Amino acid sequence: MAPETEFAALLRQHRLDRRLTQEELAEGSGISSRSVREMERGRGRSPRPRTVERLATALALTGTARDEFVLAGRLLFWANRPGQPRPGQPNTGQPRPDQPNPGQLNAGQPNPGQPSSGRSRIAAPIATAAPRQLPADLSDFVAREDEVGLLRRVLAPTSGAARLVVISGPSGVGKTALAVHAGHSLAGSFPDGQLYAALRDTQGQPVDPAEVLASLLRALGADGSALPTGLDARAGLFRTRLAGRRVLLLLDDAHGHRQVEPFLPPEGTAVMVTSRLSLTGLSGVTAIDLRPLPTAAAIDLLCRVSGGDRVRNEPATAEIVDACGGLPLAIRIAGARLAARPHWTAGMLGKRLADERHRLDELRHGDLAVRPGLQLAYQGLTPAAARAFALLGGLNVPTFPGWPVATLLDSSPDVGAAVLEELLDARLLDALGPDQAGQLRYRFHELTRLFARERQQDRISRAEWAGALERTVSGWLALARNAQDRLDCRRFHLDDRSHPAVDVDQRAVAVATGRPVEWFEAEREALAALVPASAEAGLAAVTRALAGCSADFYQLRGYYDDWRRGMLAALDCCRRVGDRPGEAVVLRGLGSCLVELDDPDAALSTLRAARGAAANLGDEAGAAMTGRDIGFVLGLTGRLAEAETELRAAVAALGRVGERRTRALTLTSLGFVLRQRGDTDEALRVIRDAIAIARSCRDRFLQACGLRGLAGALLAAGRDGEAEQPARKAAELFARIGDPIGTAQSLRAVGEALAHDASRAAEAQEALASAVVIFRDRGNDWGLALAELSLGEIEVRRAGADAVGRLRRSLRYWTDQQVPVLRARALVALAAAAESTGDPAARGLLMDAYRLYQELGVPESAELAERLGIDIPGRMR
Repeated sequence: MAPETEFAALLRQHRLDRRLTQEELAEGSGISSRSVREMERGRGRSPRPRTVERLATALALTGTARDEFVLAGRLLFWANRPGQPRPGQPNTGQPRPDQPNPGQLNAGQPNPGQPSSGRSRIAAPIATAAPRQLPADLSDFVAREDEVGLLRRVLAPTSGAARLVVISGPSGVGKTALAVHAGHSLAGSFPDGQLYAALRDTQGQPVDPAEVLASLLRALGADGSALPTGLDARAGLFRTRLAGRRVLLLLDDAHGHRQVEPFLPPEGTAVMVTSRLSLTGLSGVTAIDLRPLPTAAAIDLLCRVSGGDRVRNEPATAEIVDACGGLPLAIRIAGARLAARPHWTAGMLGKRLADERHRLDELRHGDLAVRPGLQLAYQGLTPAAARAFALLGGLNVPTFPGWPVATLLDSSPDVGAAVLEELLDARLLDALGPDQAGQLRYRFHELTRLFARERQQDRISRAEWAGALERTVSGWLALARNAQDRLDCRRFHLDDRSHPAVDVDQRAVAVATGRPVEWFEAEREALAALVPASAEAGLAAVTRALAGCSADFYQLRGYYDDWRRGMLAALDCCRRVGDRPGEAVVLRGLGSCLVELDDPDAALSTLRAARGAAANLGDEAGAAMTGRDIGFVLGLTGRLAEAETELRAAVAALGRVGERRTRALTLTSLGFVLRQRGDTDEALRVIRDAIAIARSCRDRFLQACGLRGLAGALLAAGRDGEAEQPARKAAELFARIGDPIGTAQSLRAVGEALAHDASRAAEAQEALASAVVIFRDRGNDWGLALAELSLGEIEVRRAGADAVGRLRRSLRYWTDQQVPVLRARALVALAAAAESTGDPAARGLLMDAYRLYQELGVPESAELAERLGIDIPGRMR
């Protein structure tokens, strides 16, 4: 091994054994950290004997270890001073005992009198002809079993062919660590040597391949003073020197294809290259692209670096590796900080890393840091790509398709596509593959995202950022409108279409229009991030438009929490900027959302505020649509007379303003209230009017709602056999437009239509069980409780063992939600179960149900009075 390589390896190994950073060692020995760094790389001036002694003291070396270290330093010192005699040795012009014999190096054979072990070679200063230049292996290397296995299979000299592997990946992912680890495991397969060359300098700039070839040729025994000067000539000599030898070459941190090509070897040599690029253009290459560590391996690395298992079982340990994004360099830094501060718990470090504003500052320890590698990649970008990187960082969406790059830059789609490719090549962006809608999707690594946000804050002015954000959110709005128009469920009319949206790439428009549900699903996380971001920027018009445009999708798919968060962000923004029309519309959207979240009191107060705001603005259509929602809530909570009044007024007002679709929905809601009040004939009439309007509008969503309402009215009228067909048709339509909750509600109606036919009880239970699965998967507690009630009623008739449990769960829910009509229905079913076993509690249950029905003023109270033997003066409506 060359003296500079021997000393560099010893210095680094001893420093790591003492868990010292380069800066700490420099301080302890009284030299600069740059000098320590250069010595560990085998570069720069050789250390003087006095410096070597100070380093040995700072490293706390004693005995044989100190002697070997000092001797290696002295050998390096004199090896770099040819022709100068050592103290006490005459200058005879002959090779000294501590100098390699050129004839031995050129022969390519080891000195048979010299031991082969690494450190014991120092005792016999005659160098071996087989260089061993690989950096020291990491003692705490973890995971990567699949990659190591592939490297061993590809690089093992099973044939005479040349073997080439490129290990690619972003900064800090562990490319060099993997290559070095695999190289050491293959040492026995390469008896003629292992060569190492760094292809970037200490500032991260690509080095001249000719200079690297000169260093490698000297390591192979060539006379440095007689080397040819041209790159091609040196590459030819390099291949000549390697011919017939079994050598492993590691080229670290390659800049590109052309930098690597001069090193490509003859047969018999194996080459590993690490690079941010995959370099798949190299002939015969096997490409390995490294990803961050999975959680279990990341925790293992953290524990090893931090010094054992003291943090393994702390809950915050997983939070630390998550904050590091599984990046080995970041995890190593976190572990080193824990090791250097034994009084810290994982929770303490986790709390520091939780603050995204300072996370990259926390991920620094000595000369180890995450930010420099990202800075180096960023500095290599063109101005357009650097600007796009910063703007994307400010956007702060989890994933995104390709079109926003051009919109952020206010450029053409072709320019955006070229910039996107540049960011991918720089490994500052990850490609995720196609999403549900077929769009290619991209994301930042968690730490890269934070670095990009720093660049946005440092390099992009507020005015430029506001313009880029508004353009890009408007682009998402344009696509959302295209998708919404094809959802078949425009119900709320919250998007102010008078606010224009920007033009975007027509290829993106085609995706949104061709697969609208899938497009919204793919963009769901992005929309959830963009609405608050634009709201914070004070962009009220585009904020409320995007939040309103998304509401129909959220209702369709049951994403009620997303819906509420968007409405709250838009409402706050409208109030801050004084957008009164926007505030009225958003209040209506929020109230409708609160209905779905089973908060009727909050829904009513919000909707009444919305109606008041619309009335003050002279918005008759907005007030009428809000009246429809108020009537719907009143009907659900059993305030049937008030509900009927509200809904009839809304029907009339919506007719005046020409809102036919909302009028159809309102008629369906009115039919629900009328059947609850016992007027099934009128309920059937108004629901059939609603279906007729829906068909004239060719609106499948409205038709499905009407058919489901028709099935309910027929069931209330005791016409169960007729209810099955519209219920099944409604389920089919809801499924076709992608509405799982509507599908489940219609399946429940199917089950209730079949429930009283003993021969079809199994079919009824199957339909209801399918509804239960959907409601449970979607977190729809209302639907789940109602389906459980229907199943419980069937099981009571069949003496099922689960009947009472289902009914009690349902009763608790309707009691908590204060829905008296369904609470009474559950009590009647429980009474039937008690009667079947002779339980005297049955009468008490029926009395509770009777009182609820009597307060509601519905026909069921008269039926229960007759069963209970209660005399009622007069007749009920």
